[in-house]
Amino acid sequence: MTTLHFIRHGQSVWNAEIRIQGTSDPDLSELGVSQAKALVGKLPAFERVYSSDLARTRQTTSNILQGDIDHVDFRPSLREIHLGPWEGVLLKDATEQYPKETDQFRHQPENFQLEGAESFHELQHRARNAIDEILDECQGINGNILVVSHGAFLKSLLIDYAGLSLNDIWQKPHMDNCGHSVVTYGNGAPKMTKFADALEW
Repeated sequence: MTTLHFIRHGQSVWNAEIRIQGTSDPDLSELGVSQAKALVGKLPAFERVYSSDLARTRQTTSNILQGDIDHVDFRPSLREIHLGPWEGVLLKDATEQYPKETDQFRHQPENFQLEGAESFHELQHRARNAIDEILDECQGINGNILVVSHGAFLKSLLIDYAGLSLNDIWQKPHMDNCGHSVVTYGNGAPKMTKFADALEW
């Protein structure tokens, strides 16, 4: 049995500003560093570690591992949803400029379309493929694997495991910064035992 521990990155400076990130690359805020450091000693030992290659996930991983990152596999495939023209824009400004698209993003993610951006269907497909690739590489490992990624990326994957639709992506449990989810893979369907720190959903 292989167990993947999924961690969302800590708060970034753009999270604090309520600024849209996507695949853009802001650093962690001071709070984000503290959130990542708070996980030290609370997680098991890991056989392998994978992380998105963006700064906020790299820094989260480094703080969780107390700087021991030489063995970490940083991957673009684990990046957040790409949001094209929205990236770097304050959420309130995007809402004013793109009322239809932001309404879809919040309330009908299955129908979300924005020119130059990834859809949630594309994100979910990419997330499944990225994790399947990791699982293929970890065949035969009877232990824990750490994956540090992003909120929408992880939520799109985990709602699939929970049998929910993409329109449920923003429903509870909320994926807080440094939220922890646990999924065990063996014979049969993946078994999720923790979903964004929640034991029931």
